[in-house]
Formats: sequence, structure tokens, C-alpha cells
Amino acid sequence: MSPKHLLPLLPAARCVLTTLAVLAILGGKPLSAQAYVSVVSCPFFGVAETDIFHGVYLTHYPGNNLSKVTLGYSSDESGLFSISLTARRGSYAGPLIGSAQTATVNLTAHSETLVTFDFGGAPVTPGDTITFTQHGSQLTSTNGQFGSLFFDLGRTACTDVFTTQTTTPPLDLVVNDGAGIGVEEVEVAAAAPACVASDTVLCIDDQPGDQRFQVTASFQTSQAGGVSGSAQAIPLAQLGVVHGGLFWFFGADNPEMLFKVVNGCGINDRYWAFLSAATDVGFTLTVNDTVMARSQTYSNADLTAALPVQDTSALASCDPCATNADCRAPLICCFEVVRNTCVQPVPGGGCPHFP
Repeated sequence: MSPKHLLPLLPAARCVLTTLAVLAILGGKPLSAQAYVSVVSCPFFGVAETDIFHGVYLTHYPGNNLSKVTLGYSSDESGLFSISLTARRGSYAGPLIGSAQTATVNLTAHSETLVTFDFGGAPVTPGDTITFTQHGSQLTSTNGQFGSLFFDLGRTACTDVFTTQTTTPPLDLVVNDGAGIGVEEVEVAAAAPACVASDTVLCIDDQPGDQRFQVTASFQTSQAGGVSGSAQAIPLAQLGVVHGGLFWFFGADNPEMLFKVVNGCGINDRYWAFLSAATDVGFTLTVNDTVMARSQTYSNADLTAALPVQDTSALASCDPCATNADCRAPLICCFEVVRNTCVQPVPGGGCPHFP
């Protein structure tokens, strides 16, 4: 492929991955109550006086996901307001994190109201830069007068929190080291050995909700002067597709790969892996079983049209563990009711007691 055909559409033609149609659509378990953990807390000043055309961004984000984002707002006129918040990764023009969130809120003139936007635990990678763009409009007025919308710039400077002059990409000019903002993520249980999703980690179920398989990929090509990076995951669980997902390299609207894992234990004592890639870019994809210490890697050479993978011997993860070495750390091999199973050790080590 010549470079002139590579940009702006890298690398191969946009196509619909029709193999999605054969993925099983499975119902999930009822959602349990979620716990949240504060990951960013920059004190509010208590008075919102800064125009919302300013942007806010966070660097070195410490969490694995983005959930509740709280900002303070006020207006110079009372009424009902619609306020939206958009989160992106890397820059003000970067890939969306989740979807834009909108709140409808009554504001009293010159009085601050805290507004929380919930991004639903959208996956991110620890260390990411996250940008926020605000938009708002007044829907109704208590006295017929329509005012401007302001947000709280914060009480003090905060590490890794910045307010910018506007939202011009990539990060615009910083005008304040801080902003009144609180961010929470969905708590991930420390004891859970299962996959933790991020923008570069795809988690695939064996049983509904267990997120047993962790999938990551990277890409590299000599085209367009040389490009490389981590593949970005597109989970499909919200569509009911829990055994597979997509990856993109150059744009979220242009998926490059479909990958899925199928339980073939009842047929040949193996988990099967299937890969369909619409690209001629070099890539490496690795799938890890987070229960058994089993992994498989698939690669494609750069400048070579990727062939489909139908690996019906991918992961030998069906049989019971025999020793701790068969289990993915920190799990250990214990006898559970009728067979050996990889489980979390009890505090201090050793196998838990099974009734």
C-alpha cells in the first residue's frame, strides 16, 4: 500500500467486521451495587465565577476507570440549565472516554451547585491524561432573564490538575494549576485476579461476568514514515457480546481486529481463539487466562494482509490444576468439593476451607 492511500485512512479500507454476527449474544448477571473510590480531589472554592469555555485536564490519572466527575456551577440568573461534560484521552481532540454526559439542574443566581456526571466506569489506563470539555445552556428562567454559566476554579493549586484558556487541541495554554473537581472510579476488588479492563486491555468472559481472559495488542508499520503503538480496546459487553471484542489502531471509528474466545472444553479439552483482522499492518496480540497460567500470542508481519486465525487448540485451560504452577499468580491450586481449582489463598497463605 502506498503512503498516499494510507492517510488519512490507515491502514486498510474501512470495513464492517461481519464476523460479529456469529458471536453469541448472552445475557449478563444482574448488576450488584457498585462501590466507588476517590482518585482525584481538588477543593472547591465555593463560588463559581469562571466561564465554562475554559477546559480542565488531569495528568497521571491514577485509576483504571472513569466514573463520577463532580464540578461546581452557578449563574448570574436563576433557572433550569442543561450542562454537558465530555471526557477525552490525551488531548481535547483525543478519543472519547465513554460518552458525553448531560445533567439538567436548577441553579440559583450567585449560589454554587455541585453537579456530578457519571461516565459509568469507562475504562482508562493508569497514567493517562484526561481532558474535560464543558457546554451549557439555560432552558428556563425564573424572571425572564437568561444568564451565563460559570464553574468553580478551585480553592488551591492541585497536583496534576490544570485549567486551560480554551479547549484548543492538544492541551491549550494553562491558566490555573488546579480546578474545583472530584473524580471517583468504580472500585475494583483487590482480591479479584480477573482481567481489569482499560483503554488498551480487553476483558472477555468465560462465564458471564467473570472477565477471565485478558487480551492486549500492539502494532507497528513502516507506512506513513513509521507508526507504532498500543492497540485500543473496544469492549462489546454493553451489547451483550461477552466472549469477544474489537481493537483499533488509528481511529476509534475504524476497527482493525475482532478477537473472541470460545469454550471448547466439551469437544477437544481446549479453549478456542478466533481472530479476524482487516489490516496489512504488523501487529502482535496476546491472550492471557487469568485463572490458569496459560497464554497464546498471534502476530502479523508488516505490509502483509492479515490472515484469519481459527485456533481450536489455543489454551489448555480445561483440566483441573495439578500444582500451584498451573495457576496464574497469586492464585493457588486447592481441592474444591470434587476437583482441584485455582483460587485465592486465605490471608497468610494456604487454601480456604470449602464446605
